[in-house]
Amino acid sequence: MEQIAITEKDGANYHLYELEGALNAYTLGEFQDTLYDAVQKNNIVLDMSRLIELDASGIGLLMAAFNDSEEAGHKLYFMTMSNEADKAIAATGFKYVFNLINSVTEVK
Repeated sequence: MEQIAITEKDGANYHLYELEGALNAYTLGEFQDTLYDAVQKNNIVLDMSRLIELDASGIGLLMAAFNDSEEAGHKLYFMTMSNEADKAIAATGFKYVFNLINSVTEVK
């Protein structure tokens, strides 16, 4: 079964989660509550450079967290997406609605 490793780091005006592995129906449970909570409190950056899988459940989590962050007056950023993450997000048709960045220096 796939796994996901999550590393957390704090920045000046954001909280960073480095995601490695698969964000799918089997793995999102451990991250879902953490992410929903975090977007209420701060700007969030998701480093997606080491995601090897992002399925429909993972996309649903990201879209819900994105909407929650906007409602809370914060931003959810997707940083340095892997090919798999990029394909999955592009397939939604909403890729350019999201806050896409290449570096944490782009966090506003």
